[in-house]
Amino acid sequence: MRFKRKGTEHTSIKEIKLSDETIIGIFEGSRGYKPEHDILIKYQEQGKKLRTPKHIHWVIDLLIKKEHNNELTLKFMKYLRDMYDRVEGFKSKEERTNLILKETTPEKLKSFQELNKYGEYKVEFIGHLIELMIKMEKNTAPEKPARVFRELMDAMIKEREIFVIVSKATQVGK
Repeated sequence: MRFKRKGTEHTSIKEIKLSDETIIGIFEGSRGYKPEHDILIKYQEQGKKLRTPKHIHWVIDLLIKKEHNNELTLKFMKYLRDMYDRVEGFKSKEERTNLILKETTPEKLKSFQELNKYGEYKVEFIGHLIELMIKMEKNTAPEKPARVFRELMDAMIKEREIFVIVSKATQVGK
């Protein structure tokens, strides 16, 4: 997987092919507390162009799923939120290059498959994306940790009003 930014071509260091043929590409990033541990995430669905995921994309999808199956979606959101405490940031460039997603295996996501009937994204995609975003978010200085994902998931689980959720999903930096 490749993309160009500011005249420089970037090639993925890892690609994850999902069951629906969507490919998630992991690229070397250059931000955060340890830039050599940072990643950029891109994805490409079958027959579509390369895209950069944003929090608002999966948030809207979970809100759609929640309208159809409130109980299971809340259970899935709690699983994703609890995953935040289990997933660690990358400890080295090698670990980043040899990335293995441990929290979003087919076995661990099996009980949430019913949610695939609703919204745009499959739980496999959302799970992988969020596990990667957690790793990325944990690449911040210990004295100033990023909390966007955790605060966003907490707001969704607590069923805060839509304005609060969208505001958290679209904030830039923190």
